[in-house]
Amino acid sequence: QTAVGAAALMNGGKLIEATFLPRTIEAANKVAKQVVSEKTSEDMRYLYRLNAEKGSGGSGNRASVPGYRVGGKTGTAEKVINGRYSSDVRFNAFVAAFPIDKPEYVVLTIVDEPKAEEGKVGATAGFNAAPMVADIIRRSASFLGVQPDFREEQESAPLMVNFDQ
Repeated sequence: QTAVGAAALMNGGKLIEATFLPRTIEAANKVAKQVVSEKTSEDMRYLYRLNAEKGSGGSGNRASVPGYRVGGKTGTAEKVINGRYSSDVRFNAFVAAFPIDKPEYVVLTIVDEPKAEEGKVGATAGFNAAPMVADIIRRSASFLGVQPDFREEQESAPLMVNFDQ
């Protein structure tokens, strides 16, 4: 349900029941229910992209994959143990969409009781669930038929000038 809800936020605001069976866009639109406006969906895509962009300082920047314009949101929660929230036991999630300007896929990773890597600061979703999304996208995008687009990276690349020549 989390992935279905995220898909609605990314696809123009249409909540569409999930299925493993292929269907046409027309068939999907027949069962779709508009749950947020297209403008809200556009705004959410912008915020998701901002959060996952490399160098943005966003909690999801470790989900960035060059050429695939990933957008997403981290979620870190304390787990309930014996009826109380535990400050040292967590549940992490990261939901992403790509390519974020016209999303085709949503990826959801969940990590139950993550541990901090040796020498790392914490076990938040930005440190473990987001990099898992990057690995999934990096490995699956080509066989899903999503072609990389490096124009954004090239446009933001600094101009390099060699004054020694």
